Amino acid sequence: MNLDHHVLLRIEQIMSELEIKYMLLNEDGEMILPAGSSHRFNLPDKFLKNAREPFVYGDYTLISDGTEHPLYLCINGDSNEVSACARLAMRMIEMVMKVDLPSANAEDVLRAILKEEIKGSELEALAAMHSIELESERCVIALHLNDLDTEIAYNILENMSSPDDGDLIVEMDKYTLALIKAIDKKTEYSDMEQLGQALQSSFYVETSRPVFIGIGDPVDQVGDLSQSYKQARTAIDVGHMYRKDEQVFVFRNLLMERFLADVPVDIASKYSRSLFNHSSTRILNEEMLNTINKFFENNLNLSETARQLYIHRNTLVYRLDKIERSLGLDLRVFENAITFKLMMLLSQKQPESELRS
Repeated sequence: MNLDHHVLLRIEQIMSELEIKYMLLNEDGEMILPAGSSHRFNLPDKFLKNAREPFVYGDYTLISDGTEHPLYLCINGDSNEVSACARLAMRMIEMVMKVDLPSANAEDVLRAILKEEIKGSELEALAAMHSIELESERCVIALHLNDLDTEIAYNILENMSSPDDGDLIVEMDKYTLALIKAIDKKTEYSDMEQLGQALQSSFYVETSRPVFIGIGDPVDQVGDLSQSYKQARTAIDVGHMYRKDEQVFVFRNLLMERFLADVPVDIASKYSRSLFNHSSTRILNEEMLNTINKFFENNLNLSETARQLYIHRNTLVYRLDKIERSLGLDLRVFENAITFKLMMLLSQKQPESELRS
């Protein structure tokens, strides 16, 4: 088998990362790595009968990829640890031999990680090839771009990220960019939300178009980045459904909304219609709903709500009394306020998200 020069370089890089003494032989037993040697070895028949398993021969542990035109890896040492290392190294080499791998770059690998297309030893092999740290505190921030040009969005995000600190940007699809943000143990969720707000503000200043941003939980293993990315996407989908006036959504802050999103549409409609129906349309007009939302935002504080709405406190009391007479719910009582809030959110549930993907 004639191996591409770039493939050999990638294999050399992997073996260098593993810091082991090795030889890579072709199907005829000729050494192809390390480069510059023309030695030929006769491999034992006992090994060749089951070459996929590590085999100790003298001071070396041997293993093969088991293909029609096999490669043989010889690693210096005869311990169980060396056998485990041989398995891992051969698995890495097999990944390099895949058709698409020689042309893959770091962004391709990160995209595959976020989509959970690679796991385990394959992930470790590709991460080693592209110098992606396996253990590092990171979280994923997803940006949904709507009609914004991806290249423009990429450049804006690049200017606001810190590659030297470990930040990585991945284009996931036509409408989505992912920022893999390097953080530390002291980073608070409020810090990440502030960063999201700063990103959203910068995008709006630069493009005059809204960008929806979701922030997943921190993880410390590269293999768990897919989980953080899923959370970030879920935060956007759920946040866009239930918090229409917002554009930055933190997964952890959407527990109630995520619960409601899992309620089947028919069940949500059944219960929400008990309050939000044809007969309540007149009382629950835009002005009244705005009043109620502001009242909830201010934690049922009458004075602060009246101040922010620029109305007299008695006017607010009158509106809440009107709601109580019509619907039987006094929104100044916590339990009634919760009931109304849940029914209002259920009424906003949609069969499918409006966001494209």
